[in-house]
Amino acid sequence: MYIIIGILVFVLACILTAKLISYKYWTCIYTAFGNENYFKVIAKLESEGIQFKTKTPMNLGSENFQNRHETSQYDIFVKKEQKQIAQRTLHNN
Repeated sequence: MYIIIGILVFVLACILTAKLISYKYWTCIYTAFGNENYFKVIAKLESEGIQFKTKTPMNLGSENFQNRHETSQYDIFVKKEQKQIAQRTLHNN
């Protein structure tokens, strides 16, 4: 039993470490609130061929559960070397 728990803890630690390392070379360029705003930003980045990652923090304490699509937070990351291009793309359009 303890061996299984130990293996699960080890696997979880490996996954979390890999996730943290994968964001090392990425930088957050925009935080969008709501699905509509998120999709507008993503469309601009995709039109320029800019790779991105999205991180969605958990909002478990939200009182407005039925309208969470309007209040969801999306942190949008791009590779550090593409930061200026991405910011120009978002501000020019």
